[in-house]
Amino acid sequence: MIRHTPASRPFRLFARIVVVVAILLVWWGAATTTKQAGMVFTDWPLSLGSFNPPGWLEHMIPFLEHSHRLLAKLVGVLVLSLFCWAYVRSWKRALEVFVLVVTMAAVLGVFIAAGNERYDAAQKQRWLFLGLGLATLPIGWLVWSWRSRGWSLLQKLTGLALLMVTTQAIFGGLRVTEISNAFAVVHGCFAQAFFCVLILIVMVAGREWEGDGYAAPRSERRFLKATGVALVALVAMQLIFGASMRHFHRHSLADDDLFLTRGQWIPSFEDPMIALLFLHKFTAVCLFLFVVGMVLRLRVKASLSDVAAGHHAVILLGLLVGQIVLGLSVIGTGKSFWITNVHVLNGLAILALAFVFAVKAIRGKSPDAALAKTGRRA
Repeated sequence: MIRHTPASRPFRLFARIVVVVAILLVWWGAATTTKQAGMVFTDWPLSLGSFNPPGWLEHMIPFLEHSHRLLAKLVGVLVLSLFCWAYVRSWKRALEVFVLVVTMAAVLGVFIAAGNERYDAAQKQRWLFLGLGLATLPIGWLVWSWRSRGWSLLQKLTGLALLMVTTQAIFGGLRVTEISNAFAVVHGCFAQAFFCVLILIVMVAGREWEGDGYAAPRSERRFLKATGVALVALVAMQLIFGASMRHFHRHSLADDDLFLTRGQWIPSFEDPMIALLFLHKFTAVCLFLFVVGMVLRLRVKASLSDVAAGHHAVILLGLLVGQIVLGLSVIGTGKSFWITNVHVLNGLAILALAFVFAVKAIRGKSPDAALAKTGRRA
């Protein structure tokens, strides 16, 4: 087992910068969806066949979509730089990264060719199958390197982030070229998973990673671990329902009741949009009650559980209260641009905190080990 070595201070700062730019990218994507600007350009990765389409700075809709694409490219470059920083230690490794980038560019190029094929369905299918086949090369390389090459956890995660950001670009492109709401939902949800990997990179790069877990007795650690996993699953489910609503029903709200849905506590599921809206509300209530239960349980077991776990749960509860207020405000204002986008961004904050809670719970340690580590630092 390779002993964890904290990353350098410049690397930790750069990793945080990547997270900040990723947050900006998520917000920009939310704004693009709210303004229904995602299909203003029917080509990809260029916009109207140009890196600098005419008039994109003068009008809101093309500005949102083209700047979203530019921000996505910036995040891709930053993640590539992050991986090179973590991995490249010699010319041999630099050459390996170069070959990897060329391979991923080839995969991306094949999917671009598939998207540009608008007339021959058989040819499009051949391009797609070729792209999927080529994609197994970088994925296989990562799996093999992860399992067999003695990489540090930081190298593994930055490599994973590089493949994920490339995959995210392909999902975004297919959403445009295939005019697909399904790919739009996948694109939106995959962005959340990618963001969690960036958060984990920041955590692993930190000085406290080896001891970065909630301190509690064994029985309480089991509870925290199960709670953390269930929490992330609930938040992810809520995000999927929300993304599906936003992308499959863009022009208006399916219903304007604040608490009921079509005047009922449990509406008919004949209309898929009503079903999604109800499930989004229902999972929000379930998530809120789940976190209330977490807070109460941790307060009762305050003498056993790590104080930080209780503090994180309280902060999460506050974010959820804010999220519910924002969600009701979205309905009340008929999808106000700013309220809707803040609602999406606050959802990202909830996911990030839930993910951090789960990681710390999974990495839980005994109180004696935590005290010993504190003593060594002192």
